[in-house]
Amino acid sequence: MERKNTYFEESALSFLPHHLGEAVRRSGGLYRGNISEIRLRSGASLSVTAGAKSILTPIRCTADDILYTVRSLCGNSLYSHSETIKEGYICTDGGIRAGVCGRAVTEGRRILSVTDITSICIRIPHRIPGASDGICKIMQEEDFQGLLIYSPPGEGKTTALREIVARMASKPYCKRIAVIDTRFEICQSLSGDLTMDALQGYPRAKGMEIALRTLSPQIIMCDEIGRSEDSEAIIESHGSGVPTIATVHGRDLTEVKNKPYMKKLFDAGVFSHAVGLRRSAEGFVLKVNRLKEK
Repeated sequence: MERKNTYFEESALSFLPHHLGEAVRRSGGLYRGNISEIRLRSGASLSVTAGAKSILTPIRCTADDILYTVRSLCGNSLYSHSETIKEGYICTDGGIRAGVCGRAVTEGRRILSVTDITSICIRIPHRIPGASDGICKIMQEEDFQGLLIYSPPGEGKTTALREIVARMASKPYCKRIAVIDTRFEICQSLSGDLTMDALQGYPRAKGMEIALRTLSPQIIMCDEIGRSEDSEAIIESHGSGVPTIATVHGRDLTEVKNKPYMKKLFDAGVFSHAVGLRRSAEGFVLKVNRLKEK
């Protein structure tokens, strides 16, 4: 029986010119429910990402296709999205996030604007119930004091965070979780009676500061830490007795530990566990590293 598209798949397709949307449908992978990205590159073939594999369609994207899709993603108001475009993404009201790049207009190291967008990567959020089981089990151990999830890009870190929230912020656990959803990727596809507070669009460090000061969370969660100020905020959270679950890009734990802003966190002992993540056909494969002895 042919599987119906999910809300987010249909939403993603709705931003494309009709002929590109039909090309994605004809690719067949969408009906298996495993397409995570739709990629447009001016002058190159439309492609989809399924299970970390790039699949080319026979349709080439034109500059007009790119412009149509950008305007569609922005609700025909590029100005209202100019700040996030400078940061490399567009987030729609419906929870779809697209990475964009083009020609940057700069002043020193500051990006003033981005023009002539040439590439778009539309990411389709997915729920994978049960994908966080192994991590949630770690969180219930008596010595749990914080957890770091690491993997190369595209292996499912954000999906894992989403499933952790869905499980741990619902019955029977009902943990008060403050999610610093800086790029609107974690919370948009979550619904129901969750004990979650979503700080969407907040810079990570500022969001963590506000959560600690105003929301009395039991857990703070953030995605893709990458700056020294993020590390300082996590150390502050740890010192206040609130564990953090965070993600970072890295192939292995040695590579992660060598990042200067991560060394601060390991030296401060803010994580009791680090989990390497890999996506597989059956779900996630975890490599659990216990950083503190029982």
